[in-house]
Formats: sequence, structure tokens, C-alpha cells
Amino acid sequence: GSGNRRFCHTAPMVSLRTSPSRIPRSVRTLDGRVKIALLMAFSVALFWAHSLSALAVAAALLAVVMALGRVRWVAVLKGGAPAYVIAAFLLVYNGVSLDWMAGAVVAARVLLLVWGSLVLVSLATATELSEALRRLLTPLGRVGLPVRDVTTALSIALRFIPLTAEELVGVRAAQASRGASFQGGGLRGRLAAYGGLMVPLFVGLFRRADRLAAAMDARCFGASTAPTTLDGRRFRGSDGAVLLVGIALCIAVALVP
Repeated sequence: GSGNRRFCHTAPMVSLRTSPSRIPRSVRTLDGRVKIALLMAFSVALFWAHSLSALAVAAALLAVVMALGRVRWVAVLKGGAPAYVIAAFLLVYNGVSLDWMAGAVVAARVLLLVWGSLVLVSLATATELSEALRRLLTPLGRVGLPVRDVTTALSIALRFIPLTAEELVGVRAAQASRGASFQGGGLRGRLAAYGGLMVPLFVGLFRRADRLAAAMDARCFGASTAPTTLDGRRFRGSDGAVLLVGIALCIAVALVP
């Protein structure tokens, strides 16, 4: 009835994927291998940084990338929702066992790593990233590495980042409609309430994984040993320049005291 529909109302979802028309052409045409390499360099810089000042510079660098790519802050913040529980746990655990400054550094590092991954997902399609990974790992195929299986697994992992946020929103809305409270009880009460979301969240993700495996099996994934691709882009000089500048900036972040 209308009463049930009133309790099941949820806020509209915010899509993580940036519309291709919103992304500047210089960013859209950038080689996928460069995007992946820059994310790796950014990740290394985050783990090399051991101060909040260095992580603040890393956050500013990420903000510049988001501005250049016209990525929406709201979408990235909502997409990183599952990581907030982990970051809060690391903050409290390290703050109690070591000191609160160390806990803040660890929590900020995790959040920046997740946000950086979400920015990469929003500025590149899963097909583009999968093909870029395949090209990067192709030399390892000569020594027996199953490149195609590895790149497919990594591509699926990138796809599941926004899907995890969507699943969390759905589970939270379902429990809220049954009377669960996520606002009261202070910090401990909120952490306990969100901790109760983890089991149904993972059940939903495993259900999605089962459907994905069935769909891949129905399409005879792995029957061909020579997959084809529609991505014919080549590595250009501008791609190399962007890569060098990005790596230099990541090194500068790592060197901030």
C-alpha cells in the first residue's frame, strides 16, 4: 500500500561514472596505460608519505585531477562509503595502540587510495582499463602468466568498487525501513550500526559475483585463446609527457616532510 511505499522511499543514487561529454578530450583520449601507471605512482607516494602534511598535498593533487577531469565530488565521496568504516576502525585502533596522529595518517592514506581509485574508474571505461592492463602485462605472458585471466579479474574488481557503494546504500535503506537507526548512539553506536551492514553487504556482493560467473560461462569465456579488441589507440608523445609530469608530482608528494 501507500504506507509501505512511504517507508521504502530512498534517496536517488549518484552515479560514479562521469558522462563522456563532461570529460575534456585531453583526458578522455589519454592512454589507459598512463592512467593506470599514474594511479600506481600515486598509491606508492601515499604509502611512502608518513605525515599529514604530505597527505594534504596528495589530496590537493587529487583535487586538481578531479577538476581537470570534471569529476563530481559528491559521486566520489558517496562511492567511497564502504571505506569510511574501515578508515574509522584503523583510526581508533592505531590511535589507542600507538597514537592518534599515526591513526589519522593511516586512515587518511586509506581514504585517499580509495578516492584515487574511484577517480580512475570515473575517467576510464572498464573496457579501456582491461585493455590497458592486458598491454602492460603482455610481456609477462611469455613466462607463463595468464595475462587474460589476470586482466579480467582486475577489471571486474574495478567494476565492483562502485557496485559495492550501491549495494551498501541498498542494504542501509532496507534496514532503515525496518527500524534500524544510523544517526543516534554517538560514534560507538554508529560504528556498531554500520558494522551490522557488513554481513548482508557481502551476501549481496557474492550474489552479484555468482550471476557474473554464470553470465561469463554462458558466453563461453575462455574458449578462445586469442581475444580481439576494438581499442586501436597508440602511445603518443603527449601521453609520455603526462606520465613523466605525473610521476614527478607523485615523487614530490612522497618527499614532503
